[in-house]
Amino acid sequence: MKYLKLLKLSLVMSLFFLITIPLYPCLFIFNNFTRKILNRIVMWTSMAWLKILDIEVITNRDIKKDESYLVVANHLSYLDVLVISSVIPCSFVTSLEIKATSVLGHLTMLSGCLYVNRKDKSKINLEIKELVEALGRNISVTFFPEATSTDGSNVLRFRKPLFEASISSGKLILPMTINYLEISKQAVTTRNKDFLFWYGDMTFYPHFMNLLCQSKIKIKLDIHEPFKPEIYPVLELAEKAHKVISGTYQPISNATEHIQATQLS
Repeated sequence: MKYLKLLKLSLVMSLFFLITIPLYPCLFIFNNFTRKILNRIVMWTSMAWLKILDIEVITNRDIKKDESYLVVANHLSYLDVLVISSVIPCSFVTSLEIKATSVLGHLTMLSGCLYVNRKDKSKINLEIKELVEALGRNISVTFFPEATSTDGSNVLRFRKPLFEASISSGKLILPMTINYLEISKQAVTTRNKDFLFWYGDMTFYPHFMNLLCQSKIKIKLDIHEPFKPEIYPVLELAEKAHKVISGTYQPISNATEHIQATQLS
């Protein structure tokens, strides 16, 4: 089963590369128009990957596809990108360190990602300007304000600088909460969460191969009411988004294992 999944995923990725590689040079000529096309391709690719990986995404509402948002969410795994991309075409914000990696870096470039340098804050205004430009062209932009993936025990404090893009563009902030509920018909607990969550010093390839052995994964994506940025200073924007997201997040801890198991039974 693992190798059958791997074969199917490889076929999907081959098609993805076949389509996006010729499009990539157009990013330097027709920047935002090309990014919109790439975002749609990523959306379809994500939906296909989720199906192959036997991942069901449960959402509480639909999103208006004709509007653009600054999307923010908690961050637990590389799977978060597939989950969000499957419900809204968007450009993700990622780090220059990811861009420099051999495989993930090429994927982010071909997906139309936007980059920030987390080690050098001197260029933050130029990076925000890029986000504002994309939002102004009706492209949704997604970032994870925790600035790292976590072990699921809580939602870290939100970094505030990129929220400035919402204020400058006037675009609504759309908070989303990601909860991993079930894996292989078992509640997600501290015992099995590492099959899904990717954080710390975990290496990608072994984690991904273990993921292929899992089945019946259920993820809840709570799409919250978008809110206007102009009535809040940037610090309060980050705090409001954090309050909304952490308020619906279910921490993975020993104390919650029995409760989660009972809810799934």
